[in-house]
Amino acid sequence: MQFNIDAMVKSILYSIHYLGITLLIPLVALAIGIVFGLAIALLRYYQAKVIAPVLQAIVTLFKGIPIVLILLAMYLFCSTAFDPIAQSLHWSIRFKNVNTIWIAIVGLGIMAIVNASEIFRGAFASIRKGQLDAAQSIGMTRGQTIRRVLLPEAVPVALPVLGNLLINLIKASALCSMVGVVDIFSAATISGQQSYSFLEAYVGVALIYWVVVVCIEKGTGLVEHRLTSRLGRAAQ
Repeated sequence: MQFNIDAMVKSILYSIHYLGITLLIPLVALAIGIVFGLAIALLRYYQAKVIAPVLQAIVTLFKGIPIVLILLAMYLFCSTAFDPIAQSLHWSIRFKNVNTIWIAIVGLGIMAIVNASEIFRGAFASIRKGQLDAAQSIGMTRGQTIRRVLLPEAVPVALPVLGNLLINLIKASALCSMVGVVDIFSAATISGQQSYSFLEAYVGVALIYWVVVVCIEKGTGLVEHRLTSRLGRAAQ
């Protein structure tokens, strides 16, 4: 079988139009994950009564569920329950009018929250206890300790792992085609169906993913270097 370069190039040019969606979903999901994951990590770190064990159980539960099952379960739930709920609340919108990108964002957001909470919890655990004791000894409140000690120490540790999480979210976004989202992966499939050149289409989309991942790794490394340098100068 001869590999058709022209078909691969055509597939890349067709798929690249949907790169914005492929980046939008993981980036919004990561933002959701950082906000809620950080809150969960702080509650677990300070061992909040009742809440911390419940959050730990929820995190453990979702860590064991594949993202594809979360996406499909959310889609099926919304497709059956959204219209009755909308009618009871006197909303004019119906499920057929809902952009499935939101389902994909929430699904990947759940994955991001679970992973980000573990990332931040590990980063907090790496902080020496003596620093926290010193903060308490000079009269810092818990909020001040979080802002001035925990976060400045934890963010540089968490940043590379958060970059890897973003890469995993981008790769997982290929599954969003199962709930009707057209991203670069599903666009490559469409291109392959039109030309019967599936191998060329998938090699082309793999190259797009590779370029995106390389850019993220370079960007994360640059931000990490600058942040570390800034914190180092501040400590001097």
